[in-house]
Amino acid sequence: MSNRDFKKANHPAIAGFLMPFMAAGFACVYVLYGQKDFASLMFKLSFLGLIPSVLLVGIVLSMKAIPLIKERGDKDYAYSGLVLNAFFILMYIASLVYYLTISSNH
Repeated sequence: MSNRDFKKANHPAIAGFLMPFMAAGFACVYVLYGQKDFASLMFKLSFLGLIPSVLLVGIVLSMKAIPLIKERGDKDYAYSGLVLNAFFILMYIASLVYYLTISSNH
């Protein structure tokens, strides 16, 4: 079997699929090691900046991968990445509403 027999990987699809897990990892690190200091600037920067940015990059990469499916394959990564990113964005919005509700009460 030569190199010509293998399709080139759809890298945006794979990266888009992995982005929501990366965002969840960042969230877990800040929740576990933040020591309940959710009013700190570092937590606010990560929760309001880093996590949604990673999720948006995942959406963009997944959408960028869809036209490449015929050429490179990896349809499952492209579509599941899109669905996972959308689901994690909905979860992020729910947690953001909860965070803003709790922080406004204090």
